[in-house]
Amino acid sequence: MKQDRTSGAVEIERKVIRRIEKFLEDEKLFDECYSIISKYPSMGSIWNIANFAFLMGRNAICEYRKIERANKRVIEFGKKFIKNESFVVTYSRSSIVKNILKDCEDKKIKVVCSESRPRYEGRKLVKELCGHVDLTMVVDSGIFSFIDKADVVIIGADAVLEKSIVNKIGTSAIAMYARQIGVPFCIACSSYKSFPFAFIKEENKREIWKNAPENVKIKNFYFDTTPLKYVSYFISERGVSKEAIKFNYELSDKIEKIRNILHSKYHFVK
Repeated sequence: MKQDRTSGAVEIERKVIRRIEKFLEDEKLFDECYSIISKYPSMGSIWNIANFAFLMGRNAICEYRKIERANKRVIEFGKKFIKNESFVVTYSRSSIVKNILKDCEDKKIKVVCSESRPRYEGRKLVKELCGHVDLTMVVDSGIFSFIDKADVVIIGADAVLEKSIVNKIGTSAIAMYARQIGVPFCIACSSYKSFPFAFIKEENKREIWKNAPENVKIKNFYFDTTPLKYVSYFISERGVSKEAIKFNYELSDKIEKIRNILHSKYHFVK
């Protein structure tokens, strides 16, 4: 399974679920889960999908359908949360947030988003929202010039951990600035993004600069962590709450084995 570098987490979830369902009773299940998690170690939902497979076998399919229904409920609560004529800032590209904003077409909202380097998934978001909302696109650093005018900042999350969220690199700075000036900073995602830990891996430096001078060190991380204290509200399938969503399952020993293997490869966060 080739790594998808531009789709939102929910879109990747669907692909992974369809893939894992083929191996639920296969002796290759561990190898398949390890391979997929190695590609998406920052995504809490992918860890959960694998964990359900190890714990439940074929019964994991029922849990997978719950994930899909939960995502739809997040969109419903998100639409209700955004008020008419709101000025909304978003960052990177979350398919959940995309659908929330798209469903707010009749609310006459204004949306600012950024290009989201190095893969420019923000451009994809612009194409999807174009014609549905009043839309402005800026370079990544330019987004700070609009947060003080916003009614709300709303983004997705790749994982919700015990003390932080994992999302597109730069999210932490946006959250801190929004908190400093009193603009609500909101996370829209299902409870299946919650997991005890995740990993952040380094991507290909050539995405940033193909022909960089040899003595220049380039670091290409897609994700960073943002302390939970900077999040004003969580919009999940359970509604809108100031309390972070929590992980409520046991961990398979095979998940712990994968965690131990990845410890030597990627940056561990929890």
